[in-house]
Formats: sequence, structure tokens, C-alpha cells
Amino acid sequence: MTVIAHEPQPGGLGAVITGVDLTQPLDKQVISDIKKILWKFHLIIFKNQKITPDQQIRFGQYFGPVVKHPYIKGLEGYPEIMVVEKKETDKHNFAGAWHTDTSYQEVPALASILYAREIPPSNLGNTLFCNLVAAYEALSEPLKEFLINLNAIHSFTGRSMTGREQDLGYGQLAKNRTEQNKVLQPVIRRHPISLRQSLYINPMFTESIQALTAEESDLILDYLFQHSTKSEFVFRLSWAPDTLVIWDNLTTMHNPINDYDGYYRLMHRVVVAGSEQSGMHL
Repeated sequence: MTVIAHEPQPGGLGAVITGVDLTQPLDKQVISDIKKILWKFHLIIFKNQKITPDQQIRFGQYFGPVVKHPYIKGLEGYPEIMVVEKKETDKHNFAGAWHTDTSYQEVPALASILYAREIPPSNLGNTLFCNLVAAYEALSEPLKEFLINLNAIHSFTGRSMTGREQDLGYGQLAKNRTEQNKVLQPVIRRHPISLRQSLYINPMFTESIQALTAEESDLILDYLFQHSTKSEFVFRLSWAPDTLVIWDNLTTMHNPINDYDGYYRLMHRVVVAGSEQSGMHL
């Protein structure tokens, strides 16, 4: 039983925690409660948190080691913090499609923490999250049995290395990469802490399903992507300044909506390292 106040969001995805000040160190009981809420609801929202970069990193370290992005330089003086920025003149936002952070690594990130420093006017620049546990549980038993022993190929550039990259906001990064690592991940994975099973695929980084033909793989992945992002599995987060959000990176996908051309948006992201190797380099 948790002792801190939290309000679950509709659909079982997300909870708002109140009465916790992230500018101050947290005691063990509060940290334990936050973890229980995170593994149950997959996403936690903290509002009105005027935190510094050091305080954001400290919060991440309650969940595990905080790590740098493998390809992107971090904030000056804080290499663990990735700056997620869209300027008024930019047309593409960063990673503007459904994805799961760092699924292209053998040990994917356990959790991601995003802090809103500057945001567009109200109800612009929202982020969508989907619940991959609920999406998995809604599949038919025969389909679950078919998927359970399959592995998918993940890479930094995903299913396409031309054209699509620019639309996803990863174009220049992908073009600058001379060698693309490919990693096998299970299509269905069991969470190392909650032990719940979920889908583990995403449109940005999942290329194909191993052992299937290209046509079969595309058909199945397209169905799973469409199924996972049905409205009943999706939560829409409307940002406010000084909002901090942490999500379980192993049981969710997210999609930052690019609907704020002409406005500035600045976020700071911290990633908590995973502890369980699920992938294997090809």
C-alpha cells in the first residue's frame, strides 16, 4: 500500500502524484511508493516542480543509473541530460512519431524522465502515450501464442532509411551514422520488475520480425502498431510549464505531437539505464 497521494488517469495509464517536492531529497518510503505507482500505471506526472538539472538527475538516480544518449550530445555541463528542442523556425520536432526510447540497444532504457522548461500555448505540443501491456492483453490467445517466441530486429533507423527519417525528426542523425547496429528484441517481453507481459515493438525503431518474409513481417507489424495505438490504450498528456513526467520505457510507446509551428518548445530528458539484457546484436 502506498502512502503518497496519487490520482490514476482514465484507462489505467498514468497517475498524477501530489504532495511531493522534487527539489528536495526523497526518503526511502516515498521513493518506494513512487516506484510501485510507476510499475502499476506505467506513467507518473508531477506538476509545478521548479527543479534544476542536478535535481532532475538526482530523481532519475532513485530508479537506477542515469546514462547519456548513445549518439546525441547532452546539455553543457550535464551530459546525462538530452535537450529536446524545437525552435520557432523548425518544421520537424524531435522523434515525432510513435516510439520506445533506445529499443535498438541490447539493454534498453528502463525509464525516461522528461521535464517541461518552455512549452507552446495551452493544448499544443501534447504527448501521446500508449499502454503496451493492455494492448498485449487484448490480443487473442492464438495470436499471443504465435508472437511469444518471435524476435524483431531493431535499429536506430528502423524500417526505412530514406525519406521517412526526416519526417521522424531523426533524419540528419541517421545520415551522419556510418554504421547502423541491429539488435534482436523479443516481440513479447516480460517486465523485469512487475513481471507483466507486453508487446515490445515500435514504428520508429522496429525494422522487421525475424524468420518471417518481408511481406508477412510488414503485415503483422502494421497490425500491431495500429492495434497498440487504439484510443482505448492511449493517454494524451497536456504539458504545463514545470511538469515532470517519468514513464516505464518497457511497457509504453510515446508520440510527441508536432502541431505548434512558430512556437518554441524546450524539454530536458533523462534516461534511466535498464538492468536486464533483452536484446542481442546481429
